[in-house]
Amino acid sequence: MQKRTLFLCASFLVAALATGCGGGSNEPTLPPTPVGTTPSGPGFDMSKATATVSGKIAFEGTPPPNDKIQMSADPYCQMHAADYPTAETVKVNDGGLENVMIYVSMGAPAGPYTPPSTPVEIVQQNCHYIPHVFTMMTNQTLNVKNADMTLHNVHAWAEKNPQFNTAQPLKDMVTPTKFATPEVIPIRCDVHKWMGAFVGVFDHPFSTVSKQDGTYELKLPPGTYEITAWHEKFGKKTMMVTVADNEKKDLGFSFSANDKAAD
Repeated sequence: MQKRTLFLCASFLVAALATGCGGGSNEPTLPPTPVGTTPSGPGFDMSKATATVSGKIAFEGTPPPNDKIQMSADPYCQMHAADYPTAETVKVNDGGLENVMIYVSMGAPAGPYTPPSTPVEIVQQNCHYIPHVFTMMTNQTLNVKNADMTLHNVHAWAEKNPQFNTAQPLKDMVTPTKFATPEVIPIRCDVHKWMGAFVGVFDHPFSTVSKQDGTYELKLPPGTYEITAWHEKFGKKTMMVTVADNEKKDLGFSFSANDKAAD
């Protein structure tokens, strides 16, 4: 009975918070929906993805400081404040920019593509979303898990997919969902305003996110592609690349503090 009462109270709390929240002028500008595949004919054979495009997302100059996080409003979160003292907006290591989404924005072969049967997972842990940026396919399952002993909620600020806002008052609670339309979706926790993440939803499998040192790799079929690199603060950059069967090609992108996301 106590758990049921807690759940109902938590649900009302999150609903009230969600009602008072808007998009806000500080929301990053998202890239347009990628030009993807047109479902026709048999499914695409991924064994044809024999070419490799890889490189490093470099950051030039001094990275701007991230906003400090104030967690004192929630005692549980405050216990872990030292682990995440600032937001994850800009993370640079060894000259490489982490959390950049890299994807084929034009030129992907016609599908349809079968989404992976393995779900993607994002975890609310220590009052923090892990991972901060990730990609998945349309109609692939996304599991959102609360690993904390405090109330969270997952609020997907989708524009082309239905928005959802679900309370997660219990530890180890998992909320599954799917997205049918490609877009980059901000995910927020309305209870803890500093918690945020981005999921890139694509109707093809040719996407990834730069690692801690800024490196990335894409496996592609032979062809000519427009490749886009997108960052929540510094916007997007595109380059063209042509690869042959079994060819490996380096494609690097560079961002700096002067780059800004479009208004």
